[in-house]
This record gives sequence, structure tokens and C-alpha cells, in this order.
Amino acid sequence: MRLRALGAVAVLAVLAGCGGTAEAPAGGNRDLLANLPSCDRVPLDQEPEVAADVPGLVLPDGARVTSVVVQGALTSVEATVRMSPLDVRAHYEQRTDVDLLRIEDEIFETEVLARARDRRMYLRATALCADGTTLTAMVAPDSDDAGLPEFHTG
Repeated sequence: MRLRALGAVAVLAVLAGCGGTAEAPAGGNRDLLANLPSCDRVPLDQEPEVAADVPGLVLPDGARVTSVVVQGALTSVEATVRMSPLDVRAHYEQRTDVDLLRIEDEIFETEVLARARDRRMYLRATALCADGTTLTAMVAPDSDDAGLPEFHTG
């Protein structure tokens, strides 16, 4: 079921094209998210929740962490949240406790690079259903060569 939903997201993302960048948000494209399956049909809470005491990790309220993996200086975190990727973007743009270094979206996916508590966090928010999103975050030391993923958009 999850793969089917992600496949639908990929097809819709290709059809939709780029939704916006840090300079031009994709506010008018919310209707495309309605084409995704209802979140009632795509459970966001199948995996057990785990504790995430990771310095520099700043997730939206209500995020449900399902995985934390430490890999040397990098820590990867998987979570879900009842928000669209566009809502995730707006959330980070309104925060005052993080320094946004870069933020981009393509309607069905938002990427955030932020600095918090002397750490850098790269976060990718991908639509799973109409108002549910998977979050993949990587947290590392605050450095340009920290080994964080590159943005997928141009």
C-alpha cells in the first residue's frame, strides 16, 4: 500500500513539474495534493514510535519519529506528520529558533536545510497522502562539508 501511494506521488510530481523555490512558493498548487489517497487509507502510525533525543533535530509539532540511526557524525531520523509538504515548508519559514539556509519545494516534496543548536539539519518532506507526510532528516555538525544530502531540485 505504501509503495502504491509513493508511486502515485512520483507520477503526480512528474505531471505537476516544479512547484516553487525559496523565491517562488507553490501556494497555488495545493489542489494537486487532493489527488493523493485519503490518509484514512494510508496509515501513518503503523511503525512503533521511538524517542529522538538528537541535538539539532527540529521537527514540526505532532511529528511521530519511527527511526533514529547514528552513523558516525551523521544521525538519520525517519518520521511522519499530519501536514502536507507545503505546510512543512510554511512551518519552517515561521520558526524563529532555526536559521534557514535553504528551502525548496515541488508541491509533493519539500527540502529544508537549517541550522539549529550548532548543528545542521537537512530534511526532506514527501507527501504520503493528502495531508500526511513522511519526514527524512539528517543531522550533522555545522559545516558545509558535513556530508548532508544534496537538494534534489535545481
